[in-house]
Amino acid sequence: MTKNLSAFLLGSALLLQGCMTAGYEGQVGNIISGDQIGDRREALRSVRILENSTSGYDSLGSVSVRRCHRNFSQEAPNLEAITADLKVAAFAAGGDAISNISTKRIEGLLANCWYVLEGTANVWMR
Repeated sequence: MTKNLSAFLLGSALLLQGCMTAGYEGQVGNIISGDQIGDRREALRSVRILENSTSGYDSLGSVSVRRCHRNFSQEAPNLEAITADLKVAAFAAGGDAISNISTKRIEGLLANCWYVLEGTANVWMR
């Protein structure tokens, strides 16, 4: 019985791992890769966060980003990292501003993460 249960669990884990889409987990922790620093700096300077009014802006839809909390020796993803990632994603989409930032913590064990922090925001262009 134990041998059958072990085989079933292993088979299920392998099957479910195959169902994960590439990039599901997003970036790990709060780390920024070196090849993105220039574009990231420009995006952080030019994309504003709109708190109230979006008058004078046209909607470009929404963007979504993810960060993985892979192990406890790394800093957990935080709102500041997600907000910066949303600004970069909005900049890449041609946006000048973001609004309605929301985050949610989702299950990440199938992506080799304790959890994944996902952020979404509306993108606006002047």
